[in-house]
Amino acid sequence: MKTIPEFSAEHIAENSNPEDSIFHDFLNSKEPYESMFKNNPWMIPPNQKRPLEWGENYWNTTVARKHPYWKEYDLPKPTKNIHTLRENLKEWGYCLIEEALSKEQTKAFMSRILDQAEGEKLAGVKAMSPTGQYIHTLINKGEIFGKCIEQHPDAVQAGPLIEQLLNETLGSGWICHSFLSNGADPGGYPQGMHMDQGPLVPWITEEAPALVNTMYIPQDVNEENGGTLIIPKSHKIMIEAGSAGKIGKLPPTVNLEAKAGTIMIFDGRILHGTGVNKTNERRFVATMSNVKSWMRTQENWSLSVAPEIIKNASPKLLHRMGLQAIVYGATMEGFGMGARGKVGDVWGNMQPFRIAYDEGEYERVRELSPRSSKEELSKNYTVGQASKNAYNLTKKK
Repeated sequence: MKTIPEFSAEHIAENSNPEDSIFHDFLNSKEPYESMFKNNPWMIPPNQKRPLEWGENYWNTTVARKHPYWKEYDLPKPTKNIHTLRENLKEWGYCLIEEALSKEQTKAFMSRILDQAEGEKLAGVKAMSPTGQYIHTLINKGEIFGKCIEQHPDAVQAGPLIEQLLNETLGSGWICHSFLSNGADPGGYPQGMHMDQGPLVPWITEEAPALVNTMYIPQDVNEENGGTLIIPKSHKIMIEAGSAGKIGKLPPTVNLEAKAGTIMIFDGRILHGTGVNKTNERRFVATMSNVKSWMRTQENWSLSVAPEIIKNASPKLLHRMGLQAIVYGATMEGFGMGARGKVGDVWGNMQPFRIAYDEGEYERVRELSPRSSKEELSKNYTVGQASKNAYNLTKKK
């Protein structure tokens, strides 16, 4: 085959200097973090090779009502009022739902978290971070967590209210990005202040967030046990700076103060991080992140979720785990290309593919031609079977 010089790796490398790159300056701006640390050196994370130092740094703070800077501000307080919650989320970047979990739900949630944490420790599979123990993939670790992803009132009594707020911020059809428990262990380090929507930078979605968190708080949190560090209204600072914009001086951090049973909803653009636990007992919260339906999720649900959960999952739970295809996401061998991404849409249901995979019966379409054998042409291909099932279900309706 004739070699074309312009297509060679050497030629391409010689003609691809950084200044030639189409979006080099934008994609390599390192903003907003570069200017944020430069103009706010107190925001630089601690050196984890050394004992934690206390001084003028972001983890050395307190709750808002005690903070010399923030105590004069009317920051969000726990409430059940949907109008106040909307206002707080838009203005401050977070809101606190009062009694989002009932006392019984809170107790069941916390009990399961503590048992799982100890079990994973004994099994030698505990996931440790500099802040403390994490518990990943909660969907596999208790029925209560699947119901939380569905926002089912049996597990989270404020579920319908939470769904409404997520619909208003992410648009209907949002899916679960991940659901894990974040631990702050005694003697741990603070987490670096960050945006959960950070993978999108240097883009800042200015009109609305692309990620919104629901944080389950099954025990009282405060400045003593590592209450989440936040900079209220920092999402607006990011919005004002714009994509690849520079950040000037920032307001100080505060520790979240909330009672057990509270759920915090917060904007994916707000700066936050796990605080320092100064007590002798572990502190756990659990964060369920949610994203727009076309985004790649942190949790690879299609592989990580246990087979029995997939088999018995409701259409709503399948959708939340990204196992409901939409024309531009999560399709399997073309199946789902015409799907609307709605809960229960048979033309986007990925459940049959995963079940076939678990049972060792997934038959993929491979190389075929008119010369293929009769056996190859008559195989029970999974995509064909899924299409037939969807068609039959559609006819019944």
